[in-house]
Amino acid sequence: MDLGQVTRWRDLASKIAAAFCVIALLVLVDGLLVHFRERANFVKVLPGASVEINGELTDEAHRVEELTFTSDSDQLKVIFEAIHKGYFLGGDMWRGRLIVGPDIAPGEYNLSVLPMRSDSPRKAPAFRIKVFPDALSLQKSSTSLVRRWFGVSAFVVAAGCLPEILLAFGAVFLLSGKRDALLAASGQAEIYRVTKGDGGCEIHFGLGTAHGISPGATVAIYDAGGQPVGTGTVEVCNRKVSVAQATSDQVIKVGDLVSRV
Repeated sequence: MDLGQVTRWRDLASKIAAAFCVIALLVLVDGLLVHFRERANFVKVLPGASVEINGELTDEAHRVEELTFTSDSDQLKVIFEAIHKGYFLGGDMWRGRLIVGPDIAPGEYNLSVLPMRSDSPRKAPAFRIKVFPDALSLQKSSTSLVRRWFGVSAFVVAAGCLPEILLAFGAVFLLSGKRDALLAASGQAEIYRVTKGDGGCEIHFGLGTAHGISPGATVAIYDAGGQPVGTGTVEVCNRKVSVAQATSDQVIKVGDLVSRV
């Protein structure tokens, strides 16, 4: 590929990487906002489902055998698995599975979990269980736009963007290296840093003594479209990179090109 082709492919890969980054960010936000959009202790299920469920305890309980539940449907049961400390506030929590009977009618039901023996006047927050008639109606009820439209978790979509992001950025890295090599072969380089000062600005670029550059040499500066911008004088250089000084009346930016004079 020639320089123009490499540049076009690099720019395309950059746009693809940016697009997947934006998609990943948007779907992550969508997934995180679900917790704020949903009512607390609100569970959506289908008949015959088994889902993980957890909640806080109003009284101290050391074993799951000390827990029980109440519900307004005999088709709803809780199998308790463990008692643990909360992740944020450190209060006592329980974890278990909600078992939904296959014959339950669609609708909303109440369910509460509490210790078998409790003297506390404070009741545990009740769960509101909503049973949907089919998977499609459950999907359409989701507060996540991604799940509502595509039927998958927003976090799954975000994870699916990761390989594309890595591949696109990998392509950008390889094509940038190829482009730099083609530029250097023709005595040119892209400016990768511009440092402004009182007397002008310092420009950093990837040409050095290996490319015929030496201190005191003059380099021509062009914009990305090939239009002349001005000149610079090399102050410091090593084998592969150089730093040149340019006057302040020249508008120079990262991405402009320098060329041997």
